[in-house]
Amino acid sequence: MDDILREVDDGILVLTLNRPQKRNAMTIAMRQVIFDAVDALRDDDALRVLLIRANGPFFTAGIDIVEHRERFPATRSMQAFRRDYRRNIHRHFDEMESVEKPIVMAINGPCLGLGVEMAGAVDFRLASSDASFGLPEVDMGMIAGSGGTSRIVRLCGVGWAKWLGMAGEQMDANTALAAGLVQAVWPAAEFDAQVMAFCRRLADKPADAQGVAKLAIDLCKDLDRAGGRTLERIANTPLVLKGD
Repeated sequence: MDDILREVDDGILVLTLNRPQKRNAMTIAMRQVIFDAVDALRDDDALRVLLIRANGPFFTAGIDIVEHRERFPATRSMQAFRRDYRRNIHRHFDEMESVEKPIVMAINGPCLGLGVEMAGAVDFRLASSDASFGLPEVDMGMIAGSGGTSRIVRLCGVGWAKWLGMAGEQMDANTALAAGLVQAVWPAAEFDAQVMAFCRRLADKPADAQGVAKLAIDLCKDLDRAGGRTLERIANTPLVLKGD
């Protein structure tokens, strides 16, 4: 589809949000392309990295609110609301976290709402100096409920999560770097080249070790120190013995 472009570049599956006239607001169809790409990344051994980027000055304004309100009317029951929430967004972002390959977001400009929430589910968030981040849901009388609360507080801590999700303030790229929301910031003029170089380095890593590293790091986050050391020994045993 024209609103999101898909290509494969030497093992790197590249998705490009391509709806600049609507600030790359994500439709249901665009989200489905992203979710299908995650499934392809998981199942195809030839695919090593998923890169999500955007055309135009915006990364994304978030969810396409007009379409969302038409598709999911406010008259739904509370049970239907929770069911649709999980089925249409939560389980897909959970799969982003679980797939044993790296997912990268290259954030070239303002990234709002659902874009920030998706960023919380990927492994690497790379920002242009033109990037900024915000969760405007609070201004609409709700919270960021697709990971913008649960994931951002884990990435950035309580203070920055309240800055974004409670105060509705924004972060520029350097503030996002300091807060732990992104891992690198590069000047806009060299951003695309730096992103692709990083993705190529990722694609060259040993796949098994990279997948185990992702699982182990995510597990260690919730373990005490002794449990973390035990997990390291268990995870490393097959990798080291395989290497011998």
